Amino acid sequence: MVDFIKHNLRQMSVPAPQSASHASNRTGAAPVAAVTDVAKSVDDGQLSLKASVSKMSETPPIDMEAVSRIKQAIANGEYPINLGLVSEHLMESYFEMKG
Repeated sequence: MVDFIKHNLRQMSVPAPQSASHASNRTGAAPVAAVTDVAKSVDDGQLSLKASVSKMSETPPIDMEAVSRIKQAIANGEYPINLGLVSEHLMESYFEMKG
């Protein structure tokens, strides 16, 4: 699948930028400045995405405050456990695995 995509991308060719006067002579052709603006906005979007990913990677995706509350409740014996629901799901998993 990846090879197919790479092959198709190689076959696609981006025409060389033309002068604004030549581009405006063709009907429906976008001016070179507009194409450049689109390319710049894509680059800006990629930089923004990279900044967001970098910022998210600085902190773990786990709410450590919630984890410590749950740990404390378990340690105190106050964490609610629905044994009927747990056993029901265990049996469903068993039957699913058994086929």
